[in-house]
Amino acid sequence: MKRKILLKYSAAKATEPVLASAIMETGLLVNILYANISSSGGEIMVSLEASDQEVEGFIERLRSRGVEVEEVRRVIKLDEGRCVHCGACVSICPTGALQLTEDFSLSLIEERCVYCGACVPACPLRALQIGRW
Repeated sequence: MKRKILLKYSAAKATEPVLASAIMETGLLVNILYANISSSGGEIMVSLEASDQEVEGFIERLRSRGVEVEEVRRVIKLDEGRCVHCGACVSICPTGALQLTEDFSLSLIEERCVYCGACVPACPLRALQIGRW
């Protein structure tokens, strides 16, 4: 199962190879979706495809090293009341996370979304937003 988690680093932990150590110890493949980190701290969003038990073990290793961990749920927000299902966001989406269904309604496949934000300005009615994780 694919899960996305957000790692929040303090200034003290930002200079340590915490993520690399957890990857080496668990052997899990980790995809970095977003990173904003400096010597003053920051955050990294990663995606893992592993069993729940493996992911929980990975999370525990990070927490034990002083990294705050949050599981990312739904961060792309579609305002159904504003959306007219025009498809303007579909053509710009690099991962195919936004699609038009057979009945021409907009569908979001959350697992494919990498939160690049390209869809937000493409929507003429501003029906899409990226929520802050």
